[in-house]
Amino acid sequence: MKRMLAVILALALCLGCLSFAAAEEKTKLTAVFISHPLTQSVYDMEWLMGIEADAGVDIEWEQIYTDWNQVKSTRFASGDIPDLLFNATADSDYTTYDGLFMELTDLIDQYAPNVKAMFEEEPDTLALAKTAEGKIYATPKFQGKWPDTNGVLFINKTWLDNLNLEVPKTLSELKNVLIAFRDNDANGNGDPNDEVPMDFNGWFGSAYSLSNMIGSWGIQLVNWGYDGYFAEDGVIKCYAVDERYKAMMSYLADLYAEKLINPNAITNDYSMFQSLSRGDSNGNALVGVVYGWEETDKFGPTLYSQYIPVGPFTDDVDDKATSEPRWTYDFSGLNMSSNRVAMSAKCANPEAAMRFIDKFYEAEHSVESLFGGIPDGNLEKIADNHYKVLDPPEEAHTDNGTWKWTSTFADNGPMYIRRATVIDMAQDMAFALNEREQYKEAIARVDMDKEYYPQFLMKYSVEDQNTLAQLQVGVTSVTDGWWGLWLTGEADVNDTWDDYVAEVNANGLETILAIRQKAFDAWKAQ
Repeated sequence: MKRMLAVILALALCLGCLSFAAAEEKTKLTAVFISHPLTQSVYDMEWLMGIEADAGVDIEWEQIYTDWNQVKSTRFASGDIPDLLFNATADSDYTTYDGLFMELTDLIDQYAPNVKAMFEEEPDTLALAKTAEGKIYATPKFQGKWPDTNGVLFINKTWLDNLNLEVPKTLSELKNVLIAFRDNDANGNGDPNDEVPMDFNGWFGSAYSLSNMIGSWGIQLVNWGYDGYFAEDGVIKCYAVDERYKAMMSYLADLYAEKLINPNAITNDYSMFQSLSRGDSNGNALVGVVYGWEETDKFGPTLYSQYIPVGPFTDDVDDKATSEPRWTYDFSGLNMSSNRVAMSAKCANPEAAMRFIDKFYEAEHSVESLFGGIPDGNLEKIADNHYKVLDPPEEAHTDNGTWKWTSTFADNGPMYIRRATVIDMAQDMAFALNEREQYKEAIARVDMDKEYYPQFLMKYSVEDQNTLAQLQVGVTSVTDGWWGLWLTGEADVNDTWDDYVAEVNANGLETILAIRQKAFDAWKAQ
């Protein structure tokens, strides 16, 4: 009997050891992450290693910093892809390389409760994830703490005070302020000629271009208004051929002729644009009015306190002006992105891979994906669903925005940051959110039924995608070219307008609008 009990106990111990070993065995997967150039090695992210352990997987990572678009087509054409692809795919890849990627709908339904919750609570993310045929090949992200608009128009309040001027509220008041900046020693350094009244960056439709001022003429842009497209009364239009755009270009050309706009803005790259806004070597501000993302980012740690947000400006220069001014509404574009993680159709363990993906969409891990890990010292957990973004250590010699990109996946990562999650932001994001209070009233005028046009949610057939790509090249060449000619006074917008509109239409604008209208109507119906 004793011998029998000893045998049973021994067998039990052996079975227990085998069970423990099985439990400890992790599923091996491979993954590629297309990384920001500043981002540290994924193997140094403790929070990420913790996710792997929680999901019971062991990931062999490939981290690519540059030239992915140059090598992607070769990799995809050969079928040489890992199990998981982070920030590595585009919608067009799923049709171009048919059969290369796993369709995820059933896997999400069975193994990804956090992704399912995102789709249910933020329906636009599901629309974003689906192809025109209703399939899902990659999970998107939702980081619902970013502001309602991308760009802020800043004005130097110190200059206004130096010249006893009020903050301008109309287009004519803005011009008068710019004239005062031009004609007086606004920065008080004894040189009346070093002030740049107004600066910008980029051409037609760019994020920090003067074309964003179209809101003063009553046109509502959504998500930067790429290539000039917008919705009005449910109809898709292009402001590039709208009479209100002609009125705006006439106004801007007048400012340029009066030497109120930086003439070098047309050729300056982004780094030069940023540098000018940070003043001269003696600490003097040089720019009066300029677009930017956030004050410390735009003007640096010393000059930022001189600037305040301004606009939108009421149109008091046109006889036909009837609309209240608008401001670009960019919430969906700033808070959602598609194609955060895709999966190879050849993945041998899709269930384990999907469970791993879903870990990124848990409430806490989502915040870590964006701002950095709790165990890494980037984030502090204050209470359940309440987190504080920590400042970088002094030895890092960097700002909060740069530190985020250094420490984690940041905006390139998969995540679902719930609207109810409380995040005590670092200084840069706190400033960014506070600055945009300036535009709340204007943004509240958006008719979400008739004017909300989130272009990146629209889905197109392969044929329509190709048609849009081909025709837009011709349209853009015309709009970009005339924008520069009109602004600099090389051509008069009123004299050349009819020929310009005919040229834009001849390059296929009407076909583009019809395709976009069809996609918009399909999205609305969905």
